[in-house]
Amino acid sequence: MLPSPIPTTTLTVQPSPPPSPAPREHGDGGGLGLLLILAVAIYAIGYAISIHLHPLRTCRACNGTGLQRGGIFTGSMRICHRCGGTRRETRPGARTPDRRHR
Repeated sequence: MLPSPIPTTTLTVQPSPPPSPAPREHGDGGGLGLLLILAVAIYAIGYAISIHLHPLRTCRACNGTGLQRGGIFTGSMRICHRCGGTRRETRPGARTPDRRHR
C-alpha cells in the first residue's frame, strides 16, 4: 500500500485584541432605593389617613366582648382591664381624644 499524502496547512497566529471593558450599568441601585423610600412614604401616609378615620380597633384582650374570664375561677367574668368594658382600644399611632400636647 502506498501511503496517502497528508495535507499540510500553515497556521498564522495573530494576537487577540485586548478585552473590552464590561458594559456600564445604568445607575448604581439608586433607583431601587428611591423606589423603596417612596413605597414606605406612601404606606405611612395611608396608615396616617386610616388612623385618622378609624382610631379604634377591637380589643385584643377580650376579643371585643368587654369581659374576661377569671384567672382561678374560670366560670366567673370580670370587666376587661385593657378596654374597661368598652370593647374597643386605640390603634398604635392614634392619640386619645382627651390627651393634649403641652
